[in-house]
Amino acid sequence: MPIPDPLVIGTRGSELALWQANFVKSQLEAHGHRVDIEVIVTRGDQVLDVPISEIGDEAVFTKELDRALLAGDIHVAVHSLKDLPSRLPSGITLAAIGEREDPGDAFVPHPGVDESLDELPEGAVLATASLRRRAQIKAWRPDIEVVPVRGNVDSRLEKLDDSDWHGMVLAMAGLLRMGLSARIGEAFPKDVMVPAVGQGALGIACASDEHDTADALQSMLHHEATAIAVTAERSFMQTVGGGCQVPTGAFARFNDEEDVVIDGCIAGLDGEEMYRERRVCTPEQASDEARDLAQTLLDAGGAEVLDEIIGDRTSRASFRS
Repeated sequence: MPIPDPLVIGTRGSELALWQANFVKSQLEAHGHRVDIEVIVTRGDQVLDVPISEIGDEAVFTKELDRALLAGDIHVAVHSLKDLPSRLPSGITLAAIGEREDPGDAFVPHPGVDESLDELPEGAVLATASLRRRAQIKAWRPDIEVVPVRGNVDSRLEKLDDSDWHGMVLAMAGLLRMGLSARIGEAFPKDVMVPAVGQGALGIACASDEHDTADALQSMLHHEATAIAVTAERSFMQTVGGGCQVPTGAFARFNDEEDVVIDGCIAGLDGEEMYRERRVCTPEQASDEARDLAQTLLDAGGAEVLDEIIGDRTSRASFRS
């Protein structure tokens, strides 16, 4: 089946999502393809008064894009890879993984705050939408108060500026891609905060039966070193389960010897329980090692931590209903 002309890219409507879609559009156009962009509203964009962890759907930012792919309304979906569920739905394939931007987490101080991370006062207030970030902040500094915040990058920054919070934690990649590096106070050290699975990478999906389109996306957009790393991270996530619904992190990267280093963690929301370990392996072993690492952390006590978090969330959802 020939590649559609024009290729229609589906994307969420946030400024960051549009930046990512337009970046992919420019790459495809450089190879001679005509490309249009279609904005699709996802459930995660509509439901802003409930934490993502309590919506109870790993595909909260992707399901509507999947439906559009399967219906043929769009030909390509561009995602922040960390938004993709651990297992893609039937009929959808991850055709290419784009080169990763900085995968870390950034401390974004309130404009009136001069302190570095190490200088934050006792009882400082940091905002984040992520259970992973919350858990690791509390493990690092139990005295810090962590408050929830939702919205796209721009709206979160506006909330920060209008607040009395000391700062906020956001993905480095989004801030850098949107030209907001001036808002970054400093990067969280990765020995303090393990990044989210796939953070900083782009996931480019299409319908599984669109073989020519998938081959073209692979040849034009795929970055193999990034793919090896994030595939290992996603193997970790598949074993743990839950995606961004649970406080877990995994970060894989190449060292100077061209081995793959994998950090994984499972943490309790209050930071008192933290299970973390590192593996070093060959690229060929990376996914298997990541799965084994995840199982090791689950067996060490991580499974009980996650069961308790999921049980509490289920109870709250039942109460609200």
